[in-house]
Amino acid sequence: MKKNEIKKIDSERYLALLENFPEQIKQGIEIGKKIKLKKRKFENIIVHGMGGSGITGKILECLFENELKIPIQTNKDYNIPEFVSKNTLFIAVSYSGATEETLQGTRKAKEKKAFILGISSGKKFSDECNYLIKIPEGYPPRAASAFLVIPLIFALEKLGLIKSKEKQIQEFIKLAETEKKDIENKAKDTAKKLFKKQIFVYSTQSIGISSFRWMTQINENSKDFCHANVLPELNHNEINMKYKKGVFVFLKTNNESTQMKKRISFTKKVFSKHNKIIEFTTKGQALFCKLFYVIYLGDFVSYYLALLNKVDPYPVPVINELKKELKLKENYKLRYEYI
Repeated sequence: MKKNEIKKIDSERYLALLENFPEQIKQGIEIGKKIKLKKRKFENIIVHGMGGSGITGKILECLFENELKIPIQTNKDYNIPEFVSKNTLFIAVSYSGATEETLQGTRKAKEKKAFILGISSGKKFSDECNYLIKIPEGYPPRAASAFLVIPLIFALEKLGLIKSKEKQIQEFIKLAETEKKDIENKAKDTAKKLFKKQIFVYSTQSIGISSFRWMTQINENSKDFCHANVLPELNHNEINMKYKKGVFVFLKTNNESTQMKKRISFTKKVFSKHNKIIEFTTKGQALFCKLFYVIYLGDFVSYYLALLNKVDPYPVPVINELKKELKLKENYKLRYEYI
């Protein structure tokens, strides 16, 4: 595809946001280091948010559910769990600071006297929080993961809930900078294979959120169909699906258990009879690096698939139509607003 054609489709230069991701992580680290929180005791953690903001909770779950001594749960609704109390760390994630569901849920948590840690680019959101982490404005939330995830990792560390993860984050930065060209080339090749196909993305449980991230990015950026699921769960139901002429993408780590390797092998065998199989293995040592390697790859895939579909990856007009239908009254500053 010629440069002038790409420029016409990608009118807002979404590609620049992807290419700048390692720098955004570095900025996220600097924001995180400036957070002023002290160690506190909590009984549970709720991460409350929607869409590109809300996936932050699932990423934190994936990264830390085996390290945290208390349960962590992502909530995506107007309502919040009944168990939320003064002993809850309630992390409210709203990039715009005006997300309808997030605001309502946060206000309910406030009534329950939970400790509310907010992260947002919106100033008004500070009124709802005990502590607000302010992040840069002007990004679509799905392209602001570095600003949403990294500072919260530092916040959890300063609250005494997890150990330092800066070395693990630096590992990914180095990998992304070194292999960015290779990642882009893999993404271009993968997008061609996914073009005009029904897309299914499966990941193993240890990086379970990665398949969901691929799905949502393909939905929003490529404006295309994508279904996601996780092994081993899909072996108990979805493996029975009789599907033809699809593309099945498998995301796995480089240290899967013997049983998981058998499951992956058998599942690929089942679906390869009538469908194309693509497989990617994570890189890096730490879980953070492994997870974000396949997330970063998937973000690029969704971008190049958008170009092939001849759709601008930046705007999400249907979501904007929904917001008008809901007759939201907030005044938004961003050119495009996201739920």
